This record gives sequence, structure tokens and C-alpha cells, in this order.
Amino acid sequence: MDLSAADMVWWSSVFKTLGDPVRLQLLMQLAERSGAEAAVHELADVGVSPATVSHHLKRLRCIGLIESRRDGRLVYYRLGEGVRAALMQILHQRSQVGA
Repeated sequence: MDLSAADMVWWSSVFKTLGDPVRLQLLMQLAERSGAEAAVHELADVGVSPATVSHHLKRLRCIGLIESRRDGRLVYYRLGEGVRAALMQILHQRSQVGA
């Protein structure tokens, strides 16, 4: 696989972002929703304050793993296009490696 310098920087930021257990947990919670949106208060059961959840969601959004939509004071989040399929492929691959 031949990656450009820009691709390497992007992938590095993805891995760095997902290296935080809270962000990974939030991403997996959104993946379990199969494209349905969730507000911060629906994702807040990750052991940190709602403000911290918002901060982590912003990091995920900034690299394109999730998308957001504002409706009044609430912001709704969902996985970015194609992210769920990519996650499922990675998780399937991981289960095959351990077999």
C-alpha cells in the first residue's frame, strides 16, 4: 500500500484520536446505532462529564469519523459516511487474526 504524505498524516491523526478509550467507546456507541443520530446526553454514559463528551465528539468530528447536526441547543451526532462499514471490516479482520 502506497500512502501519500498527506494520507500518512491523516491516518496518524485517526489512530491518535482513537487511541483514547473514551473516544473509541463513543465511536462504537454511534456504530451500534446503525446510522441513527444521538445527542450528547444519550452518549454521556462513558464515565466523564457531558462537557468532556462534547470535547471528545468534536475531536472525532474534526477528523471526519462522525458528523453533526444542530437543532436548537442540541447537537446530534452520527457516524460519517462509510465509517460503520470500515469499522465492521476492521473488527471482522481482527477476529480472523485471533482465530
